[in-house]
Amino acid sequence: MEIFRKYKTPAELLPGFLLEKEVGIQHKSYMTYAGQLPVFTDWLKEHGCGNLSIRKITPQTVSDFFYFLARDKGLDKPTCQKYFLNIRQLFTYAQKRGEVDIMPFDLVVFHRKKKDQGAEVIQLEDLKILLPEIKRLDPQLYLACIIQYYCFIRPGKELRLLKVGDIDLHNGLIMVRQENAKNKLQQSVTMPQQLIDICFEYGIDKADNSLFIFGNKKRFGTKPCSINMLRYRFDIIRDHLNLSKGYKLYSFKHTGASNLHRSGISMREIMDQLRHTKLEATQHYLKHHCGIVNDRIRDNFPSPI
Repeated sequence: MEIFRKYKTPAELLPGFLLEKEVGIQHKSYMTYAGQLPVFTDWLKEHGCGNLSIRKITPQTVSDFFYFLARDKGLDKPTCQKYFLNIRQLFTYAQKRGEVDIMPFDLVVFHRKKKDQGAEVIQLEDLKILLPEIKRLDPQLYLACIIQYYCFIRPGKELRLLKVGDIDLHNGLIMVRQENAKNKLQQSVTMPQQLIDICFEYGIDKADNSLFIFGNKKRFGTKPCSINMLRYRFDIIRDHLNLSKGYKLYSFKHTGASNLHRSGISMREIMDQLRHTKLEATQHYLKHHCGIVNDRIRDNFPSPI
């Protein structure tokens, strides 16, 4: 006589799945799973599907969830694709344990993003207001903004985990370590003389090589500042000045790249400073974040009459 088996719901499978991931992947990746998958299980519960076993979740139900992400939560296509990959991993986990036979992802459509929420390039007149105020109120944040502007170092792990020993003031180079780099490559970028001078002013040449540049006490330290602290402090100053909320900490990278492009530096040199491996990636980056302005066309276009 066949024994009846009670199949588990996605919510019941989730703790075991997360436990397996926690010991097998980096903490940041684990936190993505831990943050996104409960959104899926909570949505199922709210729509009357919380008690359904995972094998009864239909392609239409999954499709409706992704419609919810795009239209109700306003998430863009890349973010929805990350949800897709992570939820599919949960179903793969269930499949290996005999909880599900068919992957219900055939009807998923990734809707186009509503609005670009990316960081805007900061206009010159606003930079003249913003940077002096940041320097006055928060010198550590000012250094973070300036390093981003000149060296295009991303404000997450790359900038936050930068150490004194990663900065070579003699040769004018900043090394981005492999374990911190977004592209997982260890690379160096050129420091313009303006930035070298600022680093001497901040005493980087005299600090211990093992210290984090952006320590958790607003100075060089043995512990880095918390993940969102620099962004939080930037937002406070920006809002106090009533500047566009499209200006974000990340804006200094885009602003520096835009100004360098307008200065006449070759695309290949900008590619190296951005640490791109393909020229096409640099061209796409500049077009998307900075726009392509031809000064000769702007200044010399003949009038129609």
